[in-house]
Amino acid sequence: MLIKSFRNGKGAGAGPVGYLVADKVLAYDDNRDLIRDADSQPMTVTREPLPEVLRGNPDRTEALIDASRHQWTYRAGVISFAATAAPTEKQQGRVMDGFERLAFAGLDPTQYEVLWVRHTHEDRVELHFCTPRLELTTGKSLNIAPPGYHNAYDSLRDVMNQRHGWADPMDVERAQDVRTPSKPPPAHRAGTSCTPGYRTRSIWV
Repeated sequence: MLIKSFRNGKGAGAGPVGYLVADKVLAYDDNRDLIRDADSQPMTVTREPLPEVLRGNPDRTEALIDASRHQWTYRAGVISFAATAAPTEKQQGRVMDGFERLAFAGLDPTQYEVLWVRHTHEDRVELHFCTPRLELTTGKSLNIAPPGYHNAYDSLRDVMNQRHGWADPMDVERAQDVRTPSKPPPAHRAGTSCTPGYRTRSIWV
């Protein structure tokens, strides 16, 4: 299991939220190059299985992001499992609980909003999260990934992997260079497809 927090997001909530719950997204080949039809138009693919909202409300998350007056309006990321891990529903719930306790330490659930959406269309479990950068009772900016946050999230990753015997992403024998999402798209409209940007990093084989 690995935890990846994307860069701070700007702008409207339609982009990150729309990407998480969209049935269709732009189609890419194995090299993550955009697939186009004979007329050079981008092709789309339907996610199968479709995304599943596990916690939170997409409309509420989008509205809170839109209401933010801060420069950075949201933070998104993913907790991804190797295809061999097959975490149970209960285990996935514990992982999300652990992440929220760490990310929102000291806060009551009424003080923050987080949307969790599960993707399994790439033959592995991915728990995507998106949270408005807002402390809800004051409207102040809430950053769940301040400088040095990697150490805390990496510790949670290591504890969970050890406890459940899940694959360690730091194991060089399991890593290879592939393209993984770096951030959600800047905008999304109903009935259209969208996909995040990609960059090369080490992830599951």
